[in-house]
Amino acid sequence: MAAVTLNNIAKQGKHGAAMMPIIQGVGRAAIEIAAVLRSAVFRGALGQAGAENVQGEQQQMLDVLSDEIFLDEMRSTGFVCAVGSEEQEELLVIDEYVHSDYLVLVDPLDGSSNLDVDGPVGTIFSIVKRKTDNSICPHVSDTLQSGQEVIAAGYVLYGPALMMVCSVGVGVDGYTFNSSNARFELSHPNIRIPESGGYYSVNESNADKWTDNMGANLERLKKESGLGMRYVGAMVADMHRTLIKGGIFLYPADDKNPTGKLRLLYEAIPMGFIMEQAGGKAMSRDVAVLDIEPESLHQRIPVYLGSKTKINILLSKNAK
Repeated sequence: MAAVTLNNIAKQGKHGAAMMPIIQGVGRAAIEIAAVLRSAVFRGALGQAGAENVQGEQQQMLDVLSDEIFLDEMRSTGFVCAVGSEEQEELLVIDEYVHSDYLVLVDPLDGSSNLDVDGPVGTIFSIVKRKTDNSICPHVSDTLQSGQEVIAAGYVLYGPALMMVCSVGVGVDGYTFNSSNARFELSHPNIRIPESGGYYSVNESNADKWTDNMGANLERLKKESGLGMRYVGAMVADMHRTLIKGGIFLYPADDKNPTGKLRLLYEAIPMGFIMEQAGGKAMSRDVAVLDIEPESLHQRIPVYLGSKTKINILLSKNAK
């Protein structure tokens, strides 16, 4: 029986056919980024790039390389008019396809602080349709759409296997790269987050600095659920475990980051879209992540992603 590949996306829902070439472009970028990651230590490509991104964070050389690779592959699809990247202050317009209908938002290399210890990293993306008329140049306002308007989203995990998890709004599928034929093949159809079991994933060393009573809330969740802790420090890796094993991923606001640290457009919305499509829940304080109307390209929010049962316990108002 022939393997199911990314071409299968074209058959899914009302947007699948339009999304397939863009998601295939994400796949090509992932293959190239994975190759760069494997050889980085030999190319002297590990370590800082010597510049800061728009968030004031030190860029790794591989952040910059991954950003360039992703933009090139989005250009090659012929269907993307602009890319919003966590690594770039402004919207990147693709001049050759300025009249195309779709924009892609991306965190090209999530968890890049793990690179120096050979830890897992990932790519996070979402796709929206422009709001401005395609007779004019796309505008940053085209990116400021809530998660309810996202057409497709997903992530790539650079782990022992190269894997893409994505959705075009009709459930979540996982595709693993088969190096023998250079194709992504369906390996995890119809991913659903388990309601029972699993783990909680958070940098608990900051618990005394969390706002919104989140320290007490987490203690109650641990007591009531018996969840064990696992934390990688790369959102893609921690989110993937949560989807497959169950439980909850959280990144609360704290004294240093009162509005949260994760980016709404590049991390929270695409991961929230995937979580909800897999039967889970995505919240920011008491508001659904996908209901938040973005105000800027690099807006940050607190994030809680997981099974409905675990999220409801975490966010209930009974913690003392």
